[in-house]
Amino acid sequence: MKRDIKGPLNHLQPVAISAHSSIVGEIQNHIETKGEFINDLIKKAVDASYMDIEEVLKFVDGLDGDERAILKRFNWPEKKADAMREAAVEYRELNLLEQEISSYKDDPDIPFGAALKKMASLLDKSELNIRRLIKLQNSVMRSYQAYTFQPLGCLIRG
Repeated sequence: MKRDIKGPLNHLQPVAISAHSSIVGEIQNHIETKGEFINDLIKKAVDASYMDIEEVLKFVDGLDGDERAILKRFNWPEKKADAMREAAVEYRELNLLEQEISSYKDDPDIPFGAALKKMASLLDKSELNIRRLIKLQNSVMRSYQAYTFQPLGCLIRG
């Protein structure tokens, strides 16, 4: 049995359609005004061939500042951008671990057992991260090579 909806709900339909049209219009206007910038960004992403992870970090930070909804309307190399973003995240995590390990100070006031526990914890954490990095390298290195950048290779060699 079909019911006709009467009353205040009928009046909401034109408002919803108008709001949707307005949003689509704003996106299309944004695409038109930012088109050249986006196309330049796409060219940079497609042509990117990084051997230095710091360059990848700069590029990823720039991408994160852009609007993904607009980028998806273009021929955006999303998989390559995601691979670079993943490499940047891994690099930052390794930097944090390196800082944590290198900032460790032996405190003679701490009991011997507690100091050993702290050292063992740092060692375990670093070994776990290194194992994870090696697994990641083995699983994603082909895609990194396909995208002509090898950030994890730079990290491991460095």
